[in-house]
Amino acid sequence: MSLGLPGAGAEGLLADAMPALPHSAWLLGLLLCAQLPAFAAAAAPGRLVTDFGPFAPDTAPPVAAATLQRAIDACAAAGGGRVIVPAGPAVTVGGVQLRSHVELHLERGAVLRGSPHHADFPVQSPWPIRLPADQPVTTSGVILSATDAEDIALTGGGLIDGNGGAYVTKRGPEIYECPNERPFTVVFTRCRHVTVRDVTLKDSPFWTFRLLGCDDVLVDGIRIDGDRLMPNNDGLDIDWSSNVRVQGCDISTGDDCISLKTTPAYSGPPHPCENIVVTNCTLHSHSAAVAVGCDVQGPVRHAIFSNLAIRDSHRGLAVRLSCNGSIEHILFSNITVETRLYDDRWWGRGEPIQILALPWTKDYHNGVIRDIRFSNIVARGENGVVVVSNEPGHIQDIVFDRVSLEVGQTTAWDGRRQDFRPFEIGPPAMPEIPVSGYLLRYAGGITWRDCTVAWGEKRPAYYRQALDAEHSTDLHAEGLTGPSADPAKWPARRIE
Repeated sequence: MSLGLPGAGAEGLLADAMPALPHSAWLLGLLLCAQLPAFAAAAAPGRLVTDFGPFAPDTAPPVAAATLQRAIDACAAAGGGRVIVPAGPAVTVGGVQLRSHVELHLERGAVLRGSPHHADFPVQSPWPIRLPADQPVTTSGVILSATDAEDIALTGGGLIDGNGGAYVTKRGPEIYECPNERPFTVVFTRCRHVTVRDVTLKDSPFWTFRLLGCDDVLVDGIRIDGDRLMPNNDGLDIDWSSNVRVQGCDISTGDDCISLKTTPAYSGPPHPCENIVVTNCTLHSHSAAVAVGCDVQGPVRHAIFSNLAIRDSHRGLAVRLSCNGSIEHILFSNITVETRLYDDRWWGRGEPIQILALPWTKDYHNGVIRDIRFSNIVARGENGVVVVSNEPGHIQDIVFDRVSLEVGQTTAWDGRRQDFRPFEIGPPAMPEIPVSGYLLRYAGGITWRDCTVAWGEKRPAYYRQALDAEHSTDLHAEGLTGPSADPAKWPARRIE
């Protein structure tokens, strides 16, 4: 690198200026100089939202939203760039739309808070499913949205506060009651080349972050801090979206932390939810930490979940098919799971792993769940692994490889019932079925390799076999070892 002096490079200048310093010192200086352009690029200026109108804690939410929208629109009109929300007290906003080639950057200490009035959110996103299927689609507002945009980003160490508490009508000790009219926090619909990095999304009234029909998305190092008693506050919903990478995130929610879907109510161009990678995340949920399904109308396939730490969750890894689609080619590896029972208004019964193929209503006829792999899993829970369908042919080719499972009672909740919700057309959705290490119904092609079942110190009377299988075929259980919960009463295996 030349500084404009004949024959004087950076190394020579540093040596002349600091002749007494050792070689390592001027080499460090050279390296720091080499990094200056990168630091300058990272600190590139943007457009301050406060330059575009009223934007303060006492500004009315629609007015503050209009100011932020002007900043975004001006940035987009200029060809793109960065809009900066500066650090300071929380500013309450109505709905805001991100545009192509714009990065919304929340400085560390910046807070955008959603309005407590649902009418302040004009952009609507559909609910996942119509019930019954011939009814109009219900929609909810969105705090931050983007539609048909490309090359967009949401970044920074700041916070989007969904203000979920404003939508609670009754606070119970286990779960809140809320009206249907409450907003999503972030929804990107049919967007391409999306980056979301470092932000915190807190206290969402409804789903926190939804990717609907998107492609090429990076979600890196975000925090989703949901109220654990708020219903329907999913963390990240990857819905009809493809080529999504999620890494280094911490997610705590009442409802599912991460969910893959192809929801029936979506009216955009259908394409598979596929090529999904989720890694190096910590997850906590009163429902499922990871849910592939259940509202799957199209294909969900080619997904990898690895290096996850799941704790204090009602359900760990769930693959659930309730609509007409299919789920295939899914790999779970290098995961620790700890589950427990909660109030049964939360879906789940302490299962570390659940695979379920049951139609939601008479309007749906399940496709197939196949080629699902669980490898190097260490699991502890108040229930075992549950693999259930209501008829043959819907669950095929499941492999458990090096799955270490311990089942034991750790709470005072009664765990003698299983949870097959949503299932509205057959037997009870929460039937009394004893807990076993592996519970199978109408499953085919199940293989165990180097898997173990152990039991904790507290073993209720409804704890039974290591393997309980009915109407299941092509079972390869040579690689499964472990006793029943009470060897004096129950054999290790029951296969009928």
